[in-house]
Amino acid sequence: MRKVRTIQKVPFLAPDVTPKVIPSPTDGWDAISPLAEMDPKRAPILINWVPRPGFVELRGGFIPYSHIVVSDDPVESLLVYRSPTGEEMFAAGGTVIVDVSDGQNPATVVSGLASARWQYTNFTPSGGTTVIQIVNGVDTLRQYNGTSWTIPVITGFSGGRTTANIININAQKRRLWYIMENSTVAAFMPTDAISGAIAGEQDFGALWSKGGYIVASTAWTIDGGSGPQDYAAFISSRGQITLFTGTDPTNAATWSLVGTFDISPPIGRRCFLRVGSDVAIVTQDGVLPISQALPFDPSADRSVAITARIQNAMANASLLSKNLFGWQIISYPDQQLAVLNVPLIENESQQQYVMNALTGGWCQFIGWNANCFEIFNDNLYFGGNDGSINLGYSGSSDAAETIIADMQCAFNWFEEPGRIKRMTMLQPLMTTSGVITPTLAVDADFETSTAVAPVTVLVGGSLWDVAVWDVSLWSPISVNFKSWLTVAAIGKALAVRMRVNVAGSDTAVAGVFDTGEFDNAVFDGQFSTTLPILQVNAFSTILENGGAI
Repeated sequence: MRKVRTIQKVPFLAPDVTPKVIPSPTDGWDAISPLAEMDPKRAPILINWVPRPGFVELRGGFIPYSHIVVSDDPVESLLVYRSPTGEEMFAAGGTVIVDVSDGQNPATVVSGLASARWQYTNFTPSGGTTVIQIVNGVDTLRQYNGTSWTIPVITGFSGGRTTANIININAQKRRLWYIMENSTVAAFMPTDAISGAIAGEQDFGALWSKGGYIVASTAWTIDGGSGPQDYAAFISSRGQITLFTGTDPTNAATWSLVGTFDISPPIGRRCFLRVGSDVAIVTQDGVLPISQALPFDPSADRSVAITARIQNAMANASLLSKNLFGWQIISYPDQQLAVLNVPLIENESQQQYVMNALTGGWCQFIGWNANCFEIFNDNLYFGGNDGSINLGYSGSSDAAETIIADMQCAFNWFEEPGRIKRMTMLQPLMTTSGVITPTLAVDADFETSTAVAPVTVLVGGSLWDVAVWDVSLWSPISVNFKSWLTVAAIGKALAVRMRVNVAGSDTAVAGVFDTGEFDNAVFDGQFSTTLPILQVNAFSTILENGGAI
């Protein structure tokens, strides 16, 4: 097929007129730099746009996957059983745990519970069967072995405690550790044991000068120069981490204290994420990698935080919401993203701070009201406030609702901060595979304009507002949109603002999703999982240069 080249008309350039290029904010959301000093590749507003190398792209939507049977209680935990033969997923909401491995046929497996806020770990004893153990600090510890849910008998706790007092759980060196609620005590099992008497307890009270109680424990590996070294890390509510090395806490010859280090107080029980050999901890001063945080004093936390570029947003969220349930950080390798869930109103409204794991660029997601996240068969799922379980980053809408994406590029002085400029033409350089109608504006001198210039991008094939999923065909092509638009903005520093409302055709069966009758629904492809292409590469501009006044 012969390639057709389109020749575009370029506006005539007078002597005092210059073409300029505004880069796409590929370095992501910046919530700490002054507007007058922000890097041109960052953005003070980047909502539902994901920064990638070379462009920013519209995030994926979500589609309904399942529901906790007849209840509309918030889904507060997703639990994934991982064995050598496969994976199963369970959702906890209200008083029940539901098997949602097959989204079309949810089935209650545990009932009569007091809390749905579970922590869990998968554990495989040497030569034994993989089990998942779950705890919530209220209900008796539960266990699943791939066949049935049971209550294992575990004894020997001090102070009259039982497994109902365990709020967190971790596997370290072929040994299960149990973190007791509002306590400085962590109990540990014998090697490879999943029931029976505990092997002993470790009390951290004397090691923590700030007081507090244990929030969580995790394994941490570091190469100190003589090969990898494994540590057991215990995190206090007041922001102290104690490290031990060794295998047997009952034997001083094989178990030794490394030290206690100060960090910022952690947020929530789901406060850490293992990233390779490192561990990232969600704290009141941001998300801190242990490897970077421990060598510094707490005053340096913010500078070493993964969230340093969005520190002001993180600080505000921590101040307002640190005591709310819903904080969680999770890695989503398929899209090379790290997702930090931030509750706004408990069990009602949430947002996400999302980082490109390759570049470190951040953005903000709205429209996903998620209590919890989990990876199941390499896909991202989240539990909703209405009893739903949803497949994230899939489809071109948020369960048939519009995705609203907003970006404001950094204010640009165009290398001449002392001169007035007038922008007369704007050329968004975009790649898309559908129909979009973005609105564009140019903001001047750090003020936000309400004036917008709509432009429609149309590609052959099926249309977002017209096509029917599973019937129409999505266009097999994408197009580079490069039309010039007339704009009018005057100032010394100018910024492009772009908003897109994407109303995908991911429609549900009438009378099922829209009425909330999830128990009667059959989720068999009613929603498309196809992700549309919408990438913004840069903005070309035409400027008229003026003087200082």
